[in-house]
Amino acid sequence: MGICFKVTKDKQWSRKNGWSPPLHPLQILAWFFLFMFAIFYFGILVPNMPKGAWQISACIINAIVFIFHIVIHLISVSLNPADVNVRAKANNRPLPTFDRSKHSHVIENDYCHICEVKVGKRSKHCSACNKCVSEFDHHCKWLNNCVGGRNY
Repeated sequence: MGICFKVTKDKQWSRKNGWSPPLHPLQILAWFFLFMFAIFYFGILVPNMPKGAWQISACIINAIVFIFHIVIHLISVSLNPADVNVRAKANNRPLPTFDRSKHSHVIENDYCHICEVKVGKRSKHCSACNKCVSEFDHHCKWLNNCVGGRNY
C-alpha cells in the first residue's frame, strides 16, 4: 500500500530547481540546440577546416568555451535559488495558494504568507516556482529556474 499525495486546488508544490517536473519546452529546446551546435561544429565544421594551427586552435578554444558554458548552465539549472529560510524549512508538502482576502501582498513585513517563513528584504515570491527567491531577478524559461542571488 503506497502513500498517496492528493493536491487540492488550493495547494501547490514548490520547485526545488530547474530539473523539477514539468520541464519547460524552451528548456528542452535549449539543450537540444546546445548539443546540435556541438555535433555540427565539432563533427562537421572543424574536421573540414584546413589542417594545421587554425584547425587545432578553433577546436581547443571553442571546446573550452563550450565546456565552460555547459558547466555554468548545469550549475544554474541545478541550484536551488530559494531564500535561505525557505531552504532551511525544506517544505515536503504542498504550499497553500495566496488568499487576497487575508493579506494584500504575498510578502508583508518580510514574511511570506505562502512559504510561511521570514524572508530577506530583497526576496520575491516566484509564482512559477512557488517559492521565495533571494535577490529575485526573473524566472527563466530556458533554464526552467529562477534567476536570483545564488545563480545570477
